[in-house]
Amino acid sequence: MNRRINIGLVIDDIDNFFSHQAAVGAEQAAKALDANLFVFPGHYIGKTDSRYADKKYEYQYNSIFRLPTERNVDIIYILQGLICSRADYEVQSRFLKMMPDVPIVCLFSDFEGYHSVTFDNRSGLCRMLDHLIEKHNAKDIGFISGPVTNRDARERLDIYMQTLKEHGIPVSDNKIVYGDFSMASENVVDELLDRNDHLDAVVFANDSMAVGGYNAVKRRGLVPGKDILIGGFDDDIFAISLEPPLTTVEASSASLAYKAVLNAENYINGTALKDMTVETHLVQRNSCGCDDFDADVMCDRLKLNEDKIDNISFIEEVKSYLFNDFIDSGSVKESLEGFLNAFVRLVDSGEIATELEVMNDNFSKLLRTELFVLSTREKCFNILQTLQSKALDSAGSDADRMLINETFSKYFRRLAFSGILPANSARRRTERMQGVINRQMGDVFLIDNQTEIPYEQLLGSLNGIGFKKSMLYLFQGNVKNHGAFGWTPPASILLKAISDENGLRSLPDEQQLLRTESIFENEYITANERCTMIVSPLFVGSDLYGLLVNELEMTNSFSVSSAATQLSVTLRSLFMIEEQNRVKKSLQLSLERFIRDNTKLEEIAQKDELTGLYNRRGFISNAERVLEEPSNQGKIAVICFADLDNLKMINDKFGHDDGDFALRTISQVLQESFRDMDIIGRIGGDEFLSLAITGADCDVDSMKARIEKVTKRYNKFADKPYSIEMSTGIYKFRINGRVDIYEAINNADTLLYQEKIRKKTGRPAVQ
Repeated sequence: MNRRINIGLVIDDIDNFFSHQAAVGAEQAAKALDANLFVFPGHYIGKTDSRYADKKYEYQYNSIFRLPTERNVDIIYILQGLICSRADYEVQSRFLKMMPDVPIVCLFSDFEGYHSVTFDNRSGLCRMLDHLIEKHNAKDIGFISGPVTNRDARERLDIYMQTLKEHGIPVSDNKIVYGDFSMASENVVDELLDRNDHLDAVVFANDSMAVGGYNAVKRRGLVPGKDILIGGFDDDIFAISLEPPLTTVEASSASLAYKAVLNAENYINGTALKDMTVETHLVQRNSCGCDDFDADVMCDRLKLNEDKIDNISFIEEVKSYLFNDFIDSGSVKESLEGFLNAFVRLVDSGEIATELEVMNDNFSKLLRTELFVLSTREKCFNILQTLQSKALDSAGSDADRMLINETFSKYFRRLAFSGILPANSARRRTERMQGVINRQMGDVFLIDNQTEIPYEQLLGSLNGIGFKKSMLYLFQGNVKNHGAFGWTPPASILLKAISDENGLRSLPDEQQLLRTESIFENEYITANERCTMIVSPLFVGSDLYGLLVNELEMTNSFSVSSAATQLSVTLRSLFMIEEQNRVKKSLQLSLERFIRDNTKLEEIAQKDELTGLYNRRGFISNAERVLEEPSNQGKIAVICFADLDNLKMINDKFGHDDGDFALRTISQVLQESFRDMDIIGRIGGDEFLSLAITGADCDVDSMKARIEKVTKRYNKFADKPYSIEMSTGIYKFRINGRVDIYEAINNADTLLYQEKIRKKTGRPAVQ
């Protein structure tokens, strides 16, 4: 493709570690493709997670799911297996059908008619069950499945039953219960244990339910890992912190998302495979009954048990294990490969002291890279322990073995101490975030004596917590979302303030109005480099105020939810104060309005400097006056929404003077096409509005034809190397006391959008 691809990633809660890692993997692939990544984090469709069951307005987060359109994304990846894990087939189908008409790829779950990328549940879960049966002699094994509507849950249950049969162990329905993938699973675990006097082991279809399982067995006086063996699935962030640490199956969401997004161009071109799977692996800890890490299992995975180590495949396996397949360049790769190549030479040549010196140098370099941004300390410990075991096997003398043990002991010590800096960094980031919140609350009280809300101040210091750019968008009027599945966002939105490398700034009224689908790409966002952006809803209760859009690295995205939540509360307070001030000053404002309406100053304030037409403020004010005029009630009127085509091309190729000429020409065309009594305005950028009261026989097609005829005549006399054209949407309505000017504008904008689609596709207008 000639231009940069825009990739949409529709996820559930961004603070969910599994989902966050998927976003990190997607971002790494987007960087490899030099593509933009736009992240849409909602929550859940269908039955809610137990964490949100008591939160009445959690559905507001799902308003984000309606923002992707054909105009802002070229392809959409959806974490279907998470967002819809508790939804039935019909609900899932409706959810997918409301997405725009671009290639759609379902992640972590398949759905008929759509591309999918899923985990190979069999590879990891079979190893888990084989390990319990063969190493720990478990024969009486219970299974906690997920919801019957979930594809992964069904598949994992089938694997459990098939593996038991392959080992000659009878499968009993009495040893299977069904949970909902949440931590609140004690009741189903109690049900399983009540049915069975003594189980050797219990395997959970995900790690979250295993947390409830720990609680349930401990209440009965049983010790996980000793009295009853426990296994999970997903290797969630908390699994290693359980007591004892949870043996589980590593299903790397980062790796899956990376591989899926890396294939974006093939999906867009229609050359991708329909379905893809990603391998899973056993993560052996202590809850399965093991006392220590099993280096032999890791040696098999890293291909270290061959007679001669193939250093290329060995290094690739280590990188795959540590970094989920997406580390291809930079200091991490260079120092890691130097370390591993020296290790291979140590094993093959027996030159212990020489190669350990090379390993030491590269290990020091490795700890100074972003190693722990891309991987975990547990994985690094496991790799070191495996390499130590293999090195000791190859040592020819006690002196060599002592040197190896001393060296690796230093590695383990340095690895442990290296965790202090990231912990301190996380603490400092939290403190900075709290500082931002305090400053925002301070702004609420500063507003009391001001006439306008200082929106730019609300974005202050966000750059200091890792946000490259922050944009505050607000909807016009009172927008509410009561949780309806078919809720759609308004067609337009106001960009109130921006925070970026150029500082903080609010935009003037005439520059604020944008299409909602342009929140990621507009004239205020530079397109020189790829970017990752994430959008968050701003709401309190059923009131949906607008959107916060942040450009950032996904490693900083954990601050987004907190920033958006606090900003929502702050906006609520500001709007309340603003309303109080408005009531107190209503008489004064009425008097001032009367004076302004009768002075030249007010006329100037309502004019667009470039074209001489009304600006947005002037158009809205005069249009509302005409629509409220008693003599106009019952008459037919039209709103014409016009948009200059290719303004960016004219500016870029011929200069901004020509761009201004094109805008003035459009204003002259509209003034000639409409009457002196009609209201015409430039409401921002390349967009114009006209309001005319017409007769009942008003013909929209004739109006369009007149505009096109005048436009052609102006083009002929302009004698420019480009054609000045506009697209129009004309909405006809009858004036009555209930007409909302913003609703009428949105309807005209919808018709304008349809005309642009027809121009783009070459389809004729619908008669």
